[in-house]
Amino acid sequence: MTRIFSQSTGTEELLDEIETVLISDINDALDQVYNRQEASDQARALRRNIPYFPIEYEHLPPDHFHTGNFPSISLEEVPLDSYPYIVLTIEGYTPNPESARDDHKNVYDDVLVVHCLAQASLDEGSEIVFRRSVRMGEAVYIALMSNTAMEKKLSASANPVRGQTSLPFTANYKGRGDKWWFQSCGTQYSIKSYTSMWGV
Repeated sequence: MTRIFSQSTGTEELLDEIETVLISDINDALDQVYNRQEASDQARALRRNIPYFPIEYEHLPPDHFHTGNFPSISLEEVPLDSYPYIVLTIEGYTPNPESARDDHKNVYDDVLVVHCLAQASLDEGSEIVFRRSVRMGEAVYIALMSNTAMEKKLSASANPVRGQTSLPFTANYKGRGDKWWFQSCGTQYSIKSYTSMWGV
């Protein structure tokens, strides 16, 4: 894990750094993921003997990012026009004293979580919402690892350390309008932060 020094716990700073990178680079990474998957999508349609339709996707504007508490994916807090969106939050952080050499530092193992939430129409179905959410998760990884500063903070650990998707579900916004498929893909990233009142 890479050492990160600050005069605070570093958690908010890390989340802000990740948000900055993703807002800047996530859409280029999405283009890369979908372009790479196009041949596989065509082959899958041929294998299943069904017509091929490209999987369409939306770029994420800067206001489709949320930091902190995980907004409800039952659509009470998040209107339909906010999808797709990305949530940055903390799974947890634990003290990790390493040695007497660092006894003047507060050392933490931070587990940062990036949730990618996607939607699909009822006609598109649950497989499309699954693929959209997973591709968003892959695009997040590409964006983070393609950024030199962020890559240094992530490459010293096996990242992402865990990925998990929610079950797909259908809902309509506050019980009104058409129903949509929704699914989340969450990936955890492990970063060690070192904080010191002396900043060293």
